[in-house]
Amino acid sequence: MKPGLYITYSDLFDKRPTTAELVSLLEGIPLRHAAHVLSYMNLLVRAAIQERSRENFGKIQAQLFAGHLDDECFGRVKQRLPIARCEDRPIFLPHSILNVLRVVLTVGDPTPQPRDDEDEKIRFLIGRACLMVNDLLVSEEEAAALMEGTQDDRRVELIVQTLAGFELANAPQADHLMPRLEVMYRTLLLDATVKSRIARQYPGFDFEAEFEKGVGISLERWLLVVFSIYAYFTGIGSSVQPDVKYMQIDPSMFRGESGITQDELEVALRTISSSPNELRQRILAEGQTDPRYDLVSLRSTPLIRLEPSKLAPVDTTFILEKCHTGVQWTLHDCLPSRMRQTLFNVWGVLFEEYVHWLFRDMKTNLPVSYLPSPKFAGTVEEAFDGALIQGGALVACEYKGGFLSRKARYSGDSKVFLEELNRKFADGCEQLADSIASAFAADERKTEAIDGIDSDAVRAVVPVLVLQDHIFRVPGLNWYLNLRFQQRLRSHQLRPGVVVRSLTVLSIHDLESMIHSVEAVDFDFVYALHHRTVRDVEVLSQMHDYLSEYKDFGRKASPRLEQILQNLFETITSYLFPGEKWKTPADPPQDQSSAA
Repeated sequence: MKPGLYITYSDLFDKRPTTAELVSLLEGIPLRHAAHVLSYMNLLVRAAIQERSRENFGKIQAQLFAGHLDDECFGRVKQRLPIARCEDRPIFLPHSILNVLRVVLTVGDPTPQPRDDEDEKIRFLIGRACLMVNDLLVSEEEAAALMEGTQDDRRVELIVQTLAGFELANAPQADHLMPRLEVMYRTLLLDATVKSRIARQYPGFDFEAEFEKGVGISLERWLLVVFSIYAYFTGIGSSVQPDVKYMQIDPSMFRGESGITQDELEVALRTISSSPNELRQRILAEGQTDPRYDLVSLRSTPLIRLEPSKLAPVDTTFILEKCHTGVQWTLHDCLPSRMRQTLFNVWGVLFEEYVHWLFRDMKTNLPVSYLPSPKFAGTVEEAFDGALIQGGALVACEYKGGFLSRKARYSGDSKVFLEELNRKFADGCEQLADSIASAFAADERKTEAIDGIDSDAVRAVVPVLVLQDHIFRVPGLNWYLNLRFQQRLRSHQLRPGVVVRSLTVLSIHDLESMIHSVEAVDFDFVYALHHRTVRDVEVLSQMHDYLSEYKDFGRKASPRLEQILQNLFETITSYLFPGEKWKTPADPPQDQSSAA
């Protein structure tokens, strides 16, 4: 579900606010009361955004309009936007709510307890602050930059300006992350072949052992506790009629009769929660990134300890992220600096093995075959990370499990972003171009055969770069990396009779969605990927939007992946409620389908 164009302060008052005015508005606001309100708001908005229907999102916006806009603001909305629908012109979105929370944590008064007689005043201050933040998310200089320079300059600027907001608005979904963590952490990490590869390439590094040593409990138990905390907040049910019991956690009551031990809960909470003062200190120590974009302080510990018995969620998707990428960063913070690069390398291996698992074990009637890590004939040199062959089409793949640094993600500086993007990820584009050129060189003396691939039978090569970092789903990124790919490819001479298509950048989320449809209804994903590059040579279209045009895409879930999800739920159920068994819902809601 994609929210519409948000309403700003200047839409209502014909004046752009300044950061100083925002800070002045919120200075001295009762911190704990305001944090309660903001947590509640974001919990409902996030729940509504993740639903497929826009109906509840509009209803939540209407409720927040009525409860968080003072008479002046509400009157101006009615006067200036009399026919606008709340779902099309929202005010309250995670990006603005979390930015307001960030300011509250730095300038609010942590002393007073929440008071009923101050609630309306605090809600109105927060509502006006969200309007102001909506203006501040794009500065006048940034707006001007989108109108200057060449078309390529403007496209790059748009990517950088939308990077953080897109990441927040399109957060990972549980029905994708949970099967992924099950396979990566509870299948592949225990697989003898994968363990042997990690031990061979990075001797002495044991992922699970290092995690338990650094964190204090096993990786499996930590994951189960963190996911249980995430699942607890989903207990609110409908975003429109939420069950208020599930809006905060009381650590003394949370375990109940579950299998979670007190020690396990304390360890998990220590890694994902912070006091307001701890958050304030981390925020004030920041300096190399743009505070409008950088919410890492809130992401790293997505529960706020407002009181010993009240832990409020910053954003439920931040808690969910802890079950996947959060594992790496939690272990990263426990390791000595000399071991951190090894951790990143091992993580890359694990990601590559996960993509192999998706393709290699694919259950389909399509005439497609997969080659993991094919090598140039007679050598140990890999040609590609993976290759798919269907008819005369060769899909040549590279897999990148790395992440952009905090500075590159959130500086708002296109030079910083491009420098790291080119250094860390453009090499994958160049590797693809070089390997394709070697296999299909115009000069037969330079041609290198690849084991398992009959290059004479190939008529079209579809290069694919699979990326793990969720932020790379941002519009325009495929276009830019294809420029780098094409630039490298032009330095080679290819034989006639084979065409190399534009580079396709595929996020792991979109790849999983494709596998669902391939295994459920034999969705011809090779044709779809190939056809997109024919129809959209600049690859400017959004992958998920393009795939959704096919009637066979996103309609049904893969039996294999659904079984893995069910197995995980059975594990969680037996952990939380010893002796009980997971009961599969007879008719799961459509908006919970993982097929898309």
